[in-house]
Amino acid sequence: MEDKIERRESIDIDEFVRDFLEPNVPVVLGPAFTENWTARNEWVTDGRPNFSRIIELYHDTIVQVAECDTAFFTDQKRVEMKFSEFVHQWQENPQSHLYCKDWHFTKSNPEFCAYTPLPCLSDDWINLYCDNEVSSSDDDYRFCYMGGDGTWTPFHEDVFRSYSWSANICGEKRWTLVPPGQNSLFTDSLGGWVHNLDDYDEQRFPQLRFLKRLEFVQRAGETVFVPSGWWHQVRNVGDTISINHNWANEFNLHFLYARLASDMAAVRHALRDVADMDGFEEQVQLVLRADSGTDYRNFIRFLKYIAGLYMRKIGEPEGCPELLQFDPYFRTAFSVRRALERIDSVLGILERDEAVLKLNDIESDVAKLRLQIGSHLCRSG
Repeated sequence: MEDKIERRESIDIDEFVRDFLEPNVPVVLGPAFTENWTARNEWVTDGRPNFSRIIELYHDTIVQVAECDTAFFTDQKRVEMKFSEFVHQWQENPQSHLYCKDWHFTKSNPEFCAYTPLPCLSDDWINLYCDNEVSSSDDDYRFCYMGGDGTWTPFHEDVFRSYSWSANICGEKRWTLVPPGQNSLFTDSLGGWVHNLDDYDEQRFPQLRFLKRLEFVQRAGETVFVPSGWWHQVRNVGDTISINHNWANEFNLHFLYARLASDMAAVRHALRDVADMDGFEEQVQLVLRADSGTDYRNFIRFLKYIAGLYMRKIGEPEGCPELLQFDPYFRTAFSVRRALERIDSVLGILERDEAVLKLNDIESDVAKLRLQIGSHLCRSG
């Protein structure tokens, strides 16, 4: 397998923004970035999982486990079990290919600080919003993945078309990344996408052989940055543990909006036969929220919260403690202004969006927020 991805053993944030965030391209960051993480030191012994320590930390936690050999629609069959039972199955029956996935592990033991996000990955709007504005204690996008050799994640695009990063604590992952703009090659006549790039029906997906791919191996300690809209499939090599985030900021905000608008167009098309019913627009938003995990009201609420933090930062340069989890690079006057300008740009598109125009309450929210941002931008120079 040819390794074609760019790798950096060191990088400053300005360089990361210029070379990877702005152009929306992937990179592998070297193990030095994570060498001081508690997880890399306590969860691992001689390059393999320290099973006794991780059981000590999380033994009674209920986790979601994928049966990797059993497809379930576009994903895999999932079951729930105690973490200690999962680890027992992992050690005693590795051929079962059980994979602990999407585990909100920081919620399971909040006192244990397993890691700190890399400075260049710290401006995480999604998890900041979840921590402070989302009512459910289970809602965040910080995950742990654990599984043995051959466990894997099917071909997919990340939730909301967000960025993601994935740091290997131990083991290796074999990645296939697919640059954007090739959806027609991996979807069938009904709009379904391929489940497994390594094993698929050539008659159903006759164009898949033309797919441009980026293939590489992620080693222990390395962190992969996955840009917005890059579909991917990942397979573990050996016993593997990783920590992952889904995240967003001003650099991919337009991708999040584009995904939401595309999903809504699909919902409206699916419900077109009942378009004359009373409350149709509200029904569209309800289905959109069920299918995509959010809707227009929640998206605008998210923008309002994040913009509010940056506007407070302009008014109180030493205030707004919520932003202290971001590296100082992302809290400079220049960065604050840039973030507000890009939020305003997306709001400008939303003002012309058909869905917003048909939902009067959010139309006024968008207009009001744009006025507030404009006032603060003028005040900041």
